[in-house]
Amino acid sequence: MKHSQIMANASTHPLPLQNHGCAHVSTPSRRERDETYWGVILVLNDRYRVIIDEQGDQFILQKHYAENLHGGVWRGQSYLTTKDSLIKACVRLGCLSGSNQWLLLEALPSTVREYAAQIGLPR
Repeated sequence: MKHSQIMANASTHPLPLQNHGCAHVSTPSRRERDETYWGVILVLNDRYRVIIDEQGDQFILQKHYAENLHGGVWRGQSYLTTKDSLIKACVRLGCLSGSNQWLLLEALPSTVREYAAQIGLPR
């Protein structure tokens, strides 16, 4: 399943940027900590999401931290190279709450490198 298909099938979507309570659209960011990071694969809930790193070498399971009044940042909790290890990390952290999330994770290729090739990251 391609990146766009996975995101289109997600029951939850990335949270809008926080700007004193007003949501707005922004251009994709290259910083993994940002709400609008370009490599978001799946938002599991309001606290956890899965991204791919810039080089396409790892899946990163991130947790959202509200650090100030202007919003928060996403910080890596686990850095993984296979779908199986990603699923185990999600279970360990208790961040899977619905069967749709399981299906979307299962739809990922076996390795992050395969996923990177599917979305067209240069190698």
